[in-house]
Amino acid sequence: MGNTIQHGRSSNRVYLLKLGSSPDVAARSLSDIALAEGYSKVIAKVPEVMLDAFKAQSFEEEVRVPNMYAHRGDGVFVAKYLMPERRDEPLGSTFESVRILAQKKANESCKELPAGYAITPLQKKDVPEIVDLFQQVFKKYPFPVHDATFVEQTMNEGTHYWGARFEGQLVALASAEVDSGVKNVEMTDFATLPEHRSTGLASALLAEMESAMRTMGIMTAYTIARAISPGMNITFARAGYTYCGRLPNNTCIANGIESMNVWSKKLMAL
Repeated sequence: MGNTIQHGRSSNRVYLLKLGSSPDVAARSLSDIALAEGYSKVIAKVPEVMLDAFKAQSFEEEVRVPNMYAHRGDGVFVAKYLMPERRDEPLGSTFESVRILAQKKANESCKELPAGYAITPLQKKDVPEIVDLFQQVFKKYPFPVHDATFVEQTMNEGTHYWGARFEGQLVALASAEVDSGVKNVEMTDFATLPEHRSTGLASALLAEMESAMRTMGIMTAYTIARAISPGMNITFARAGYTYCGRLPNNTCIANGIESMNVWSKKLMAL
C-alpha cells in the first residue's frame, strides 16, 4: 500500500496523512515533491517508531499525540521547512492567549442542545446539502469540500458525517475521519451557519460523534483547530481534550495559511 499524500498551492505544502511505504522512502519522496513544486513546508503524521527515520532527513517534531496508534504508541507530526520564513508567526502571542483561554474554560460544562435542533448522521443523499453548507461557511479550505464528488469519495473511504438540523434545514455539520486499523479518528470539518452559532452545536455534534466512535472501538480522537479561533479551541477543551501543540503556518483556511492547534482525547483504554 502506498502513502496517502495531499499537496497543493493553496496550503503551499506536502502533507503525508498516512504512511504506506518505508519511512526512509517516504521522507525522501515528500522532500522531492516539495522541491519539485516549490512548496515551503512538508508535514507528515507518523507513528513515533518512525520518528528517527524522518529526523535523519532533517524533519523536526512539532506535535505529539499520545496513543494515536493503537499498540504502536504516540503519533507525531513532523515538519521540514524549505523556506525559513514559513516558520515565522507574527500572531504567536495571540495564539498563546487563545490556548490559555481555552484551557481556563476546560472545566466549564457544555451547553445543552437547544430546542428545535436535532443531531443526525448524514448519508450520501445529503451530499448536496453538505456541499452547500461548506460553500456558505468556508471561502477557502485545505481539502475540496466544495466538490460533491470529493465528499462522496470521503464517505466511501470511511469518513462519517453528522449534521444539526433546524426545522429540517442543515445548519451545522462535522465529520469523523476514521482510521480503523490503528483505532484513531480525526474530528474535523466543523461548519455552522453564522445565524446558528453560539448555540452549542459544535459541542453537540462532537459528543454524538464520540459516542459513535466508542461503539466502533475507536480509542483515540484528535483534532486540528485554527489557532486563532477561540470558539473551536474552547469546544475541544470543554469536551476533555488535551492540548498537544501547534503546527505553525500549516493550513490554508479562511483568509490564508494559518497556524493550527492539535488537541487529543482518549476515548477508550487500550
